Amino acid sequence: MQKVHKSTRTLNKLVSSHIPPSQDSLCICIRDFTKMILGLTKNNNNLPLPPSSDEVDTATLLNITDVYIDSLVLEERNIATEEASITKRIPLKYKSLCLSEMAQHNIQHPTFQWDVKGQTSWDGLVIDILVKHQLYAKNKEAFQEYPLQSDFCTKTIVSAIVEQWLRGQKASYGKDKIKNQNLSRIKKKLFQNRLHMAKKLLGCETASQIIPHMIGISDTEEDEDGNLLCIESNWPHNKYSLLLHLLDTNTICSIRDRKVNNTANKCL
Repeated sequence: MQKVHKSTRTLNKLVSSHIPPSQDSLCICIRDFTKMILGLTKNNNNLPLPPSSDEVDTATLLNITDVYIDSLVLEERNIATEEASITKRIPLKYKSLCLSEMAQHNIQHPTFQWDVKGQTSWDGLVIDILVKHQLYAKNKEAFQEYPLQSDFCTKTIVSAIVEQWLRGQKASYGKDKIKNQNLSRIKKKLFQNRLHMAKKLLGCETASQIIPHMIGISDTEEDEDGNLLCIESNWPHNKYSLLLHLLDTNTICSIRDRKVNNTANKCL
């Protein structure tokens, strides 16, 4: 039975023994080419949105042999030069050729299924087209500014490098998603605490009208001595910030009192 590699780190470690180091010129070249196709720039490192379910359903999923035997898309043609190059080291006409073939397979914007673990059929198709065009560009001497070793420029190795990069991006995407979810829970809890304290201090149910729904983060911070400070905020009016600081201070003091009482009760 074939062993299943459960962790991204384990799989990357296994693959790394068969491909050049990450800082090798070939790996750098492949990453640059991949980022160029995805539309990533030095000023915009945000990954493109994953494909919708409709896009995945309409994509023409071919096997790798079908992708590589289709050579019509590689015919030289006059392609308008784009205004700004993502990387000046790779001629942009090879990006246009790659995007043209992706469009033929109903991939209207190049991306991966970042939010799905493992390599999907969509990912596989995008990788196959990417690798095909990277090898084509290499044969056309498009990577002259990268000192490449021909022995490593094979379909298998180039595919493995792209797949390793994709695994790393998926892992980071998952961590960022969890981080955003945690931040959302923190904002919700902060809103609930402020609303509860406003009702308690003002003695009315209409207190919710003066508390924004999960906007921003706390305007109160605790220093090393335990003092609760009102930090600089982005609220349009200072008095409103002071109100939130008052609510936060009372909430924290209330929590402290409960902890003290609970500790005292345990000692009795």
